[in-house]
Formats: sequence, structure tokens, C-alpha cells
Amino acid sequence: MSTANRTAQDRADFTTFVKDEKVEEDLGRILKKRGVKPQEAEDIAQYTLMKLWERWDTTPEHDRVRLVRHTARHRWIDFLRSKYHHNAVVDPRDEWLMESVDPAADPATLATQRQLVRALVNSLPPAQRSVFAYTLDGMPPREIAKELQLTEATVRSHLRHGRNRLRTLLVADNSA
Repeated sequence: MSTANRTAQDRADFTTFVKDEKVEEDLGRILKKRGVKPQEAEDIAQYTLMKLWERWDTTPEHDRVRLVRHTARHRWIDFLRSKYHHNAVVDPRDEWLMESVDPAADPATLATQRQLVRALVNSLPPAQRSVFAYTLDGMPPREIAKELQLTEATVRSHLRHGRNRLRTLLVADNSA
């Protein structure tokens, strides 16, 4: 049955289910635990409820809560993939990449070094990459923690691991 042809009883059953099972509160708690920002959590919850409504007639009553959690989890994964894996965090036009410490330095050498830095930073895992990008923009760990809704210790840990990884990559690149 299409969603346009649903009866008033279907809508009432759906509303009752969402309230009785505390679906929105449950999703909010689960997503918050995973570190999802409030606005993103709302978007995921709305998407999930829409998918539940679309499958209301075909989903057995005992599987509805599982469908909600499954849909929300996969929506969050899709969001992370699109956010972190398709977009480079370090923009080639970033000011810190354009500045030269030594005005007499060879522009071609500087351009090559900037390209290497961009590639190395973009090769970091998503959490390290985003924290590192904020740091390169001059943001201190405390502000990064607020922006990303992480603890300051977690931000510092991501920075430490990111620097270690970059150091390893640079050593490997120089020895090649």
C-alpha cells in the first residue's frame, strides 16, 4: 500500500508506536553516544521515521524497533562516508600552504612541499585529519574540542597520533 493510501488507523498506530517505544528518545540517546551532533541526529531520526512509515505495512510488529535502529545506524555510516571520505579536509588554497617562511626559497620546491603536505594530511584517518586541519588553521585544542564535540584529551590524542603518522609517512617518503 502506498503511503498516500494509508488509513487514519495506520497513522494512529504509527504515532502510538513511536510514542510507546520512545523511538525518537532512543535514537537520540544512541546517536549521542556515537558522537553525532544534535542537528545531524535530528536529520537521521527524521529519515529513519520516514523509512519506517514507508515500510510500516510490510514490517512485522516485532521487527520495527530493529528496523529503526538498523536504518539509523546505516544512515549515520552513509553520512560519515560522504563527509569524510569524499571531501579533502585540506584545501589547496589554504593560507598556511601559501605562506613561505623563507622569501628566498625556490617557488617550485615550495609548491612540491605544499603538495606533499596536502597529500599526507589528507591520507590521515578521518578523526585525525579533521583535528589536524583545525590545528593547521590555528585553532587551539580546547576550541577544536568544542567544535567537534570531543574532549580536549581526545583532540590532543588525535593530534599526537596524526603527527606520529605524518612523521612515519615523511620518513618513508624521504627514504624512497
